[in-house]
Amino acid sequence: MDYELRLRAVEPSDADMMYEAENDEAAWRYSDYLAPLSRELLTQYAFTYDADPLRSGQLRLVIEKDDTAVGILDLFDISPRHLRADTGIYILPEFRGSGVAASALRIVKDFCRNRLGLHQLTASVAHSNTSASRCYEHAGFSVTGKRRDWIRTADGFEDVDLFSCLL
Repeated sequence: MDYELRLRAVEPSDADMMYEAENDEAAWRYSDYLAPLSRELLTQYAFTYDADPLRSGQLRLVIEKDDTAVGILDLFDISPRHLRADTGIYILPEFRGSGVAASALRIVKDFCRNRLGLHQLTASVAHSNTSASRCYEHAGFSVTGKRRDWIRTADGFEDVDLFSCLL
């Protein structure tokens, strides 16, 4: 790795980057988004989100490469009882394919194990999203299941592969 990568808290100055990520319609097929989000809403989110992931059940981290915000890594459905969390990751298009996502996942695994005391991380990846599948595999996740016809597409329905990583 010939660059410095880190995960940090969301700042109000990240609103433009989050706006680009959240309004990337190509990524909506993997989520439940149906409409765009405003910069104002994302700026308010940055000012007001609860940074205690065990209380709020979620944590959004900005991925920085050489002091430039290149993506977002979300932890959600965090369970303090079962010591697990789901993950989601978005890398801005110009930084994809560089290994940033897998590196960020390795960093968050250490954070979740050592700081949050979690036992397991999971991810749901559309079967056709082979780059995301490779990313999770490179970060030490493995396929542990499948949800049939989970995502509705323009052509019908698509399966989702379930990834898991014990910490």
